[in-house]
Amino acid sequence: MEDTIFTENRKLKRQLDNLIRRARTNEQKQALFDSFGFEVISASTPAQLRDYVLFQMQVRFQLQGVVMTLIDFDHDVEKLFYGHDTDAKTLYESKLIILDVEKDKAKISTLKTFPVLGSDVINQYQWMLGGLDDIEHCKSSAVLPLIRSNQLIGTLLLLSRDENRYEAGIATTFLQKLSAMTAVAIENCLNQQRIKEIGYQDPLTQAYNRRYFDLRFADEIERSLRQSDNLACMFLDVDFFKRVNDTYGHHVGDLVLTQLVKLIKEQVRACDIVARYGGEEFVVVLPGVTLEKATEIAERLRKAVETDSRLSCEQGGLSITVSIGMDVLSALTEENMSAEEIGNLLLLHADKALYTAKSSGRNQVVIHQNISAG
Repeated sequence: MEDTIFTENRKLKRQLDNLIRRARTNEQKQALFDSFGFEVISASTPAQLRDYVLFQMQVRFQLQGVVMTLIDFDHDVEKLFYGHDTDAKTLYESKLIILDVEKDKAKISTLKTFPVLGSDVINQYQWMLGGLDDIEHCKSSAVLPLIRSNQLIGTLLLLSRDENRYEAGIATTFLQKLSAMTAVAIENCLNQQRIKEIGYQDPLTQAYNRRYFDLRFADEIERSLRQSDNLACMFLDVDFFKRVNDTYGHHVGDLVLTQLVKLIKEQVRACDIVARYGGEEFVVVLPGVTLEKATEIAERLRKAVETDSRLSCEQGGLSITVSIGMDVLSALTEENMSAEEIGNLLLLHADKALYTAKSSGRNQVVIHQNISAG
């Protein structure tokens, strides 16, 4: 009888110990999720959010990998998350998948509004894994919906080496809380960045303004120097713009500048910087290009302005051309200069080349080193 009671007591004690361990484990999990969730929500920029979700989350929760998918409803997510930071894009693009509402309808249709767990998830969402290494080591995974205002804005894919970590049918309270906090953080960060972008834009043309250009130019030069890369800086000025305003009115002049910026953006890359420097003068920065490539882009842009119907009106006699002056980082021979000093010198050289282009006939591209050589 005593043996039976002793055995039952030991059994109950083991069960109690297991319950206590499970409770402590859940407390630790809750504390970890809460701590991380608050850090994610505290992210004030998309760059910080990228680090928290795509790097810190993987480390903190000992995951094989994390992939975030976002639906780009406003066609601005890539710009907001990366800006002109090509290094960050290279580092994160395999883990941050941006879906176009129209082009990626098929992929978007596979996303669920509820958590999906288990080993089969990896097979279901192979398109999320294309840029990841060591996928063969992932034994279980969870796809968590990111929802704001009852709308699916994306998903989080969590990958684990432990085949028992994410099993179909297990409780998902912690995971749902994490995804909810992440969705809030994404919405907050993107909206804050949108507000900043508005402050960086010229209100008429939607090109970047002088303030943004001054902030970005030195950063771009520093990046080019670190990577031993080249960079081109060009000044672009509308020929006889005063005549356009005097003849057709300022409203037509404003329309010309607006259409010109649209055309410039069509001719350059997303990573290039297009800014209104003042009046009818624009500056374009082309990172990572050779002199030959930059010259090709400048000449293509000049011809596009000359021939684009949006910038001309034969019946009214309106015909728009531009003059372009340019210099490249690799042409500078001065040493021990700061990024700011290099930037000022590039702008000075490009401005001199622009003056030469305008004084020698307009509607042409002039490179500063050609002036020097001459």
